[in-house]
Amino acid sequence: MAINMELNMPSNVRNVDTELLFWRRPEDLSVVVDFTKNKPEEGMAAMKAMDERHPVQVQDIRGQEARFTLDQNGFQYVRHEIPGLDNAADLTYIESVIIPEMEKLVQQTTGATKTITFTHRVRCFADDANMLANNRAPAHSVHSDFTPAGALRQLESVVRDADERQRLLKGRMQIINVWRPLKTVERDPLAVCDWKSLDWRQDRIANRLVLPTGWNELGKYSFNPGQKWYYLGRQRPQEALIFRQFDSQADQGGMTLPHTAFVDPDSDNGPARESIEIKMFAFQ
Repeated sequence: MAINMELNMPSNVRNVDTELLFWRRPEDLSVVVDFTKNKPEEGMAAMKAMDERHPVQVQDIRGQEARFTLDQNGFQYVRHEIPGLDNAADLTYIESVIIPEMEKLVQQTTGATKTITFTHRVRCFADDANMLANNRAPAHSVHSDFTPAGALRQLESVVRDADERQRLLKGRMQIINVWRPLKTVERDPLAVCDWKSLDWRQDRIANRLVLPTGWNELGKYSFNPGQKWYYLGRQRPQEALIFRQFDSQADQGGMTLPHTAFVDPDSDNGPARESIEIKMFAFQ
């Protein structure tokens, strides 16, 4: 069962001054990388050339979690127990226990009547650069998993029947990411940007990846000094972060929430972060 986080301001709240990795803003707010015409390393180099770092303060909301909601800010922390998270390396356990429990949590939180999980990832390495798309290290780049176009493309790849897609799209469709630690986070915590602080018309960059199997489109983001970044200090396994990666009924830009791992200089030598993220469609 999900329980709203209680207001309990601790004495060890830590705002962190760090740098986040953004993209420089292109004129047309769009970058297409065609891996069918270029070598993978060339495509990766073209994207890396867009990188630029900016100093940002990430605010610790420990004790103030109740101020932030999925509808207003694009993210929400909830207290949620799952037995046996230590078994997250076991694919059978993930599919039979963890994913169903996460889907129940999303249904309780959003009011969704149907959920479809389409991917999950366990991150347990400090550095895994050679894995590229299958990277199991924290993602140190400000991004969202989809743009609105990418979200609809993902629906096409998961729900192949066109009539069923049209039926589902008559209601509200969201893409929800549920992220939670497997152990208390000491290194590379996850930061989220308050959607209300974002100028998505100027800040979001559509990054379309053309692959031999088709295309997908994720969001990259340029820096804006008005952006507000938050995290939950020393986040624990029972403290789940739920955040939107698309909402068909959102007033502004589909609410594709930017997020990123970041370096806390005081704990950068700690043990590698262990976490699991599960992405799903939620329909109402």
